[in-house]
Amino acid sequence: MPHSPETCPPEEVFDKRAVRRDFARAAATYDRHAALQRRVAAEVAELYRGLAPTHAACVLDLGCGTGYVGRDLMAGTAAPEAVVALDLAHPMTRRGRVPGHPAVTGDADRLPFVPGAFDAVVSSLTLQWANDLRAALRGIVATLRPGGLLIASTLLAGTLRELDTALRRTGGAGRAGPFLETSDAEAALASAGLAGYECRTVLEEDEAPGPMAVLRDLKGLGAVAKGPDRARGLRGRRHLDSLCRAYRETTERPAGPVPVTWHVGYLVGWKPF
Repeated sequence: MPHSPETCPPEEVFDKRAVRRDFARAAATYDRHAALQRRVAAEVAELYRGLAPTHAACVLDLGCGTGYVGRDLMAGTAAPEAVVALDLAHPMTRRGRVPGHPAVTGDADRLPFVPGAFDAVVSSLTLQWANDLRAALRGIVATLRPGGLLIASTLLAGTLRELDTALRRTGGAGRAGPFLETSDAEAALASAGLAGYECRTVLEEDEAPGPMAVLRDLKGLGAVAKGPDRARGLRGRRHLDSLCRAYRETTERPAGPVPVTWHVGYLVGWKPF
């Protein structure tokens, strides 16, 4: 998920303790700010229904959040026998599990499962938090049985471009992101050894009542800075006012709603037999 003004530079890795802490805190507020997350999760579930094997015994919901994908999978056609929910933040794991199905608190960068445990892995807007997407995808593929399916959504370069430009104009310590280029996501899929892989991209533009609403949504989602230098970001009312003015100047919206751009990548591939 994207960062708020307290962003970390692209060369920094994510502090997983901060990721765990911030999403644990956001578990109670997440659903109030998750319009995009609901839409993308629904698309992940729809892709699964179109591509999944006719009978899946066990599916991993990687980075389950508050459970949008898992609930969609179980409510639709081609529902698997079991959905295992996994999230780094334990409060999210509790909220995101499908009732009566297993849940595990764990890290997508170091999955705690035996090889070949799952018929499919689904994941929605989680892999942008991986410190190394190539390594994370290799770990995911290891948990798939031969012929198993991966469907994952992530955020790519161009996401929150309005906020990114406003941060640069106001001299912020960081930026919105970092988000991988589409070519990097495709290279990560290739390096994971997936067959028939592709990265489908969709550019979505939402509207928010104003720049402060954008920042409040990011905070409510737990999408604040995760790098070791996160305290160096923009701070204080004066800086926030300056950032909001720059956001409006960037979008040429002096008043009223402002655009919010998301560049969503849908990663699809199969583990070879």
